[in-house]
Amino acid sequence: MRVIPVFLALILLLTGCWDMKEAQNINFITALGVDYENGRFVIYAQLLDFSDIAKQEGAVETGHGEVWIGKSEGRTIDEALISLYPASQQRTSWTHVRTIIFSKALLDKHLPEAVNGLIQTRDLRYTPWVFGTDQKLPDILKSISLLNESVLNSALLDPEELFKLYSYVEPLRLIKLMDGVKEPAVTKLLPLVSWTEGVWKGDGEPTPQVKLVGAYAIAQGKNRGLVDSEMLQGARYVKFRRMISFPLPLVLDEGAPVTINIAHRDPDIQIGPGNDPIRVNLNVRAKAYITELAADSGITSARLRAAAAETIEREIRRSFDAAKAKQIDLYNLEEIIYRHDQERWKKLRSQGKPLISIMELDQVHVEVNLIHSSSHKVLKQ
Repeated sequence: MRVIPVFLALILLLTGCWDMKEAQNINFITALGVDYENGRFVIYAQLLDFSDIAKQEGAVETGHGEVWIGKSEGRTIDEALISLYPASQQRTSWTHVRTIIFSKALLDKHLPEAVNGLIQTRDLRYTPWVFGTDQKLPDILKSISLLNESVLNSALLDPEELFKLYSYVEPLRLIKLMDGVKEPAVTKLLPLVSWTEGVWKGDGEPTPQVKLVGAYAIAQGKNRGLVDSEMLQGARYVKFRRMISFPLPLVLDEGAPVTINIAHRDPDIQIGPGNDPIRVNLNVRAKAYITELAADSGITSARLRAAAAETIEREIRRSFDAAKAKQIDLYNLEEIIYRHDQERWKKLRSQGKPLISIMELDQVHVEVNLIHSSSHKVLKQ
């Protein structure tokens, strides 16, 4: 008779999982493309082969995982997402979305509505990486990874790994992009991606790859314009929160090719008290190491440091001037006034023109410390 209660208890425990779904029976969306056409939001959803997402044990067959691209649209973001369900065949999950790409058409006019709609979606988190593009979204989402790696390891879905190797433009998450949408004095750099078939080939055929080509400046919920590669040169030393690895070629009178790698920088920004113009002083300390230097160059450590400092200062000034001409607050200078002196900020904003238009870069002091010379020899002086 004691067996019956035990048996009933086991049945009750088993029925607790009656509505669970097997992972292979769920559509895991890994990336979204968001566009705006003809007055409607258009969603492109990237769906990967389950074997690219699930944990694998034992031997795994090589070969690129399948990529499917779904398309839906609606008057709102939520309506566009829901419109994907009728033809999805099985349950669709948004909890694994790792990247969101916004089209230029959307960034120019409808970014606030798109961001608000996305963050209000129950299953979508605040942590996906975000990008902008002026290319067709399906082409970006169909780009694949190299060497039979999972698409999850691509630069689009895992940009941190590429940034550690080559700090071209700092990766940005959705929660940080919201500052450029909701805050009144913040400019965010949204990485700009394109795609190319001109770099890698597989089995003799071109392999489409995502490529970082610049950034869009996002402020007050609008796209303020393109930040190209040359403008990013100065932004790395002032705007980026961090820089892990970026090569800096130096042109010396001696004629020997020299390249150093910037491994760290620490900017200090001082805003002057005037109102028109507003004078800005910058102090930047950078750490670097030598990656290329001719064996018989005879270049001293002091000469290298001076050349590096001069080059960085020139890039900071050139980038500032180029951005100012486009009325882009590349170095986020307005936010400093907004955070530390709101009364002054309100008075300046009441003039009805962008603050960057009355800012001038005054003194720029750069100090470069060579932390090591790798296998290259330089004179100590």
